[in-house]
Amino acid sequence: MQKKTNPTNDAHVLSALPIFEAVVRLGSFTRAGSELGLTQSAVSRRIQALEKILGVVLFSRSGRSLKITEDGLRLGEAASEALTLIEKTRQALGGPISGAIRIGVLNSLGALWLAPRLGRFVENNPDVSITLTTIDSDFSASHKDPVTWDPSALDIVLTWGYGGWRALVARPFYSEEMVPVCSSSFLKKNTITQAEEIFRSTRLIHTTRAGAWRIYASALDLNLPSGFNEMQGSLAFEHFFMIREAAIARAGIGLFPKLLIEEDLRQGRLVACAPAVRSGAFYAIVASEAALNRPAVAALVNWIEKEAAEGD
Repeated sequence: MQKKTNPTNDAHVLSALPIFEAVVRLGSFTRAGSELGLTQSAVSRRIQALEKILGVVLFSRSGRSLKITEDGLRLGEAASEALTLIEKTRQALGGPISGAIRIGVLNSLGALWLAPRLGRFVENNPDVSITLTTIDSDFSASHKDPVTWDPSALDIVLTWGYGGWRALVARPFYSEEMVPVCSSSFLKKNTITQAEEIFRSTRLIHTTRAGAWRIYASALDLNLPSGFNEMQGSLAFEHFFMIREAAIARAGIGLFPKLLIEEDLRQGRLVACAPAVRSGAFYAIVASEAALNRPAVAALVNWIEKEAAEGD
């Protein structure tokens, strides 16, 4: 004889699944509560109620430590699959996408490119909430493309490199072009008619992109002045957003990824004073396969790729 189900209990289980999935994904009641707009105690009560209804222990607790059980892992996988399927079905039926997305991004890419655009995505997807945080950058050995963030704490990361982020999926969205730019008044005062003349002017250096100006000169096969020292007669900054402010303020010539200053070039705040060259690196969306399969994340990734393509 088939056991009767309790509609009330079923409803409680279904309503608790998104909370449980968030706890499993984030590894914390507090983080899950922050994402869902609940207090830590409210999340804890919902999980305890879910355990009572199901008759299993989902998390073992030791002081402040929280560890998911084998039963919890199985339910977590099922909850993630079920919520993804529901979201995909709702999207296929024409319903709005929803969910919370945690984005990690490089400082200047976030400040100069992503943050000014994100409002358009949220405007078209009002049921999606986004948290934007910066990640550390380590380009001292850029060919290694180190993972400088916690992949379990972020859904996607926008970063720069050559494609070596092991165990994660990389979706390149911009092949980097580097272009020397300055203010129009600086260019008028320091007449530059050939690229070589840049190296006799004040250059703005990015401290974590060692040798960028020399690489630029090599790409154009330029003859550098005898005894050329990249740092001599230059100003050095840690981030592109700092270099941008210095360039606009007529302090010198900055070598920028074109993606970061497209709007400045359009508005005339900055002008190109020599040709752009490809660096061989690219900006990429880096994430786990599971994160990329979430409908809200997939929609955001597609939107980022479209925004970058439209700027070309």
